[in-house]
Parts: sequence; C-alpha cells; structure tokens
Amino acid sequence: MKFLFCKEKKSPTGKKVAIIGAGPSGLTVAGEMICNGHEVHVFDSLPEPGGLLIFGIPEWRIPKEPIKKGIEELKSAGVKFHLNHKVDDEEFSEILESYDAVFVGTGAWEPISMGLEGEDLEGVYQAMDYLFKVAMVREGYSKEEEIPNLGERVAVIGCGDVAMDACRTAKRRGAKEVFVIYRRSRKEAPATEMELQDAEKEGIEFMWLTNPTKFIGRKRVEKMELIKMKLGEPDSSGRPRPEPIPGSEFEMDVDSVILAIGQRPTPPFKGDFGIKVEWGRIVTDEEGRTTRKGVFAGGDVSLGPRKIGDAISTGKKAARAMEMYLSDGYWP
Repeated sequence: MKFLFCKEKKSPTGKKVAIIGAGPSGLTVAGEMICNGHEVHVFDSLPEPGGLLIFGIPEWRIPKEPIKKGIEELKSAGVKFHLNHKVDDEEFSEILESYDAVFVGTGAWEPISMGLEGEDLEGVYQAMDYLFKVAMVREGYSKEEEIPNLGERVAVIGCGDVAMDACRTAKRRGAKEVFVIYRRSRKEAPATEMELQDAEKEGIEFMWLTNPTKFIGRKRVEKMELIKMKLGEPDSSGRPRPEPIPGSEFEMDVDSVILAIGQRPTPPFKGDFGIKVEWGRIVTDEEGRTTRKGVFAGGDVSLGPRKIGDAISTGKKAARAMEMYLSDGYWP
C-alpha cells in the first residue's frame, strides 16, 4: 500500500506539519506533505504506524507487508514518527502553537457498550479489544497469554466488518462453535454478502432477527437471554426498525461473548480548542477543515467508523486543503 507518490520532494518550505494518528488518513496526509517539501511529524500512541491497518484488521483480510513497505517509504522520505506517544490536552496545545498546520486522524477506537445486565461479567469482551490483543501478539508486542481464552462456544453480537473479523478470528483460533447474533435480517446486515458467505464457509452460524437482553453467570458469563425481533417502520438510518416480539425470550449457553456493535470517534483532546465536536466526531467541511484555522481532520475521527477507502479519501482532500493553506494562507 503506497502513501508516497512523488519521485522527488519539492524544495524545503520551512513549514512544519503535525499529524496526530498514524492510520490510513494520517499516513496519506504524511505522504502528500513530505512530497510538498514540508517537515512532517506523525504522533501515534501505538508501537508502530498503521493504526487499524496493522492493529485492528486481521492479516488474512489485509496483508501487513505492503502496508509496512509503504510506511518505510515515508520514513526514507523524511517523515518523522513519534510512537508510543499519546497526545494529551497539554501537548495538543503545544502542537497547535508550534506547527504551521495540524491534521487529526486518531480514528474511532472507543467501543460502544450495550448497557445490558451482566455486561461486566468475565468472558464478555469488546471486539476491537480482542482483535487488538491478537494483533499485538502477531506483531510481537505481547505474549500469547494476553489473548483471552474464549472457550468452545462463542457468540458475536453485531454484523458489521468488525463482527466478521472477530467471528472468523475466534473460529480460526480454536472456538468450535461461533454464532453471529444480529437484530435485523440478512438483507440489512452492514457486512457485505461476500463477507457473510466467507464466514459461513468457515462454519460461522448466523442468528437473524435476534437480540440479547442480558448476560447470565456468577462470575463469568455462562449463558445469555435473547429475544426474537421483527422489522417495523424505517428508523433514522433508513433501515427497518427492529422491534422485540413479546414472549419470544429464550436462553443460550455460551463460553464467551464478543460485542461488535460499533465504535465511537476518539479525538486526542477533551478541552475546548475552538474545534467543534458533535457526537464525538470532529466537525469538518468537505475538504477536512475544522472550525479552528490551520487544523484539519479526516478518517473515522470525523466520519465515524467507515471503510479504509473513505479514510484515505478524506486524507487526500485534507492534504490538498492543507497545501492551499500552507502555500498562500487560504482559509474560507
């Protein structure tokens, strides 16, 4: 995966660019900025660049070597990476003062909970946490015992890309039975039909129009209560609203549960920096400009969880707007 698309860099401009987050959008911006002759610094809390490309999406879905090759090209071109480096409000303030332009691409890492009884039992995991631990072991940063032992019978709640990655990873790591539980029908599933079929080929079972109501166990989850659903009128997403069918409750034995119902954007700041945030997302215009002059954002931190291609696209748009700002001060 390439992030650098110039054979030669332009002459040094003397301008400094800070990029917070080394995921697909941040790496895209880094490539554009270094080619344009700017000094580029990338800050990331993880031990190596790549974000979800390395630490969230399994190897069998996106091979890591092409990504790492693209990152090495950025390093060779002069991009400076500051890793294991979590930017807090104090440092964010310093970055705003010290750099000519700032791009925020910190993604959406905060898992959404269901708020159900028993969700805090042992054996109930968040999908992104589980996938991250598997990736940390694969990349040599953690030991195998850091990965939870899911047991033989695993339920995955949700039916998007992350749910597909989690269910197939659980199966490949030895779970005998893996069930994907989704409150709507197959037609409404966020995952593509190809992803669903690939999961089925690996032995994943799907339970459509079903939703958990509570998790049951003494210290560790042992079973969960579920309820059958029916589809009603469209909700705000445009999809039919799932409605519980009274009296259809039933219980199901499980050894572990993986929650994959979504993630929230994770901006690097909590204070008021003149950057508008709505529902956790950094608000931008179509070219990635935030409400603070000289600060841009892209990827999941501004879009919410989306496809990798969307993150790269927003990075490219923001890079163009950043160049206009750095070269002639343009800010609408």
